[in-house]
Amino acid sequence: MRRDALVQELQSIVGVDGVIAQPSELVVYETDGLSVFKHPPDLVVFPRSTEEVVAVVRLLRRYGLPIIPRGAGTGLSGGALAERGGVLITTTRMKRILQVDIRNRCALVEAGVVNIHITNAVKAWGYHYAPDPSSQVACTIGGNIAENSGGPHTLKYGVTTNHILGVEVVLPEGEVAWLGGKTEESVGYDLRGVFIGSEGTFGIVTKAWVKLTRNPQSYRTMRVSFASVDDAAQAVSDIIAAGIIPAAAEFVDMWRWMP
Repeated sequence: MRRDALVQELQSIVGVDGVIAQPSELVVYETDGLSVFKHPPDLVVFPRSTEEVVAVVRLLRRYGLPIIPRGAGTGLSGGALAERGGVLITTTRMKRILQVDIRNRCALVEAGVVNIHITNAVKAWGYHYAPDPSSQVACTIGGNIAENSGGPHTLKYGVTTNHILGVEVVLPEGEVAWLGGKTEESVGYDLRGVFIGSEGTFGIVTKAWVKLTRNPQSYRTMRVSFASVDDAAQAVSDIIAAGIIPAAAEFVDMWRWMP
């Protein structure tokens, strides 16, 4: 395989600025949010549409190269790392919110839309996108789906899979398929549920129908001090036992800087 020829073919699909090939630039993509394991990819490609993802996948299949889907790279599980080399297909340029359907409480978004941007787009109607990973100001919906991301609101609202109605995916041979759709229930096997959390091993997310959640009428934020970890844990158990489900609960223990 001639690397230069592959780069030129990829550029013909996604544009000259849509391919990273220089080793000094590839360093940025050798790790994820954990920053422990480092696996530099051979190339990084930035498609802007489902059609470009299809064309890139088919080209890389013809060359027999490993394909690794990647979102914003904020994950901690290694799902976006090129462990054995290959080409990262990064969906961060697919960042359009294509449709907002307030009446049916859902929105159609591309894989590169930043998590919190959905909430910002619908907050005027009193809605939000409930899944709240700690990196929600940077992470993208495609990566959230691949990792089935959680976060501090998981206890009350659930994880990503509880808020995804359907996903458009590009499969390993370059076929495009919808798993699920715009409605809550779909006929047949729950392939949408199987795909969510598969870390890019089944295909590449390109679009998704996401649920929108109405904002609470009111909320209160409280900070409580406890004498021990056991007391704090017991307080949380007692709150839930009383039928009160917190939107979020965070434990912060004593921290002391040591010179």
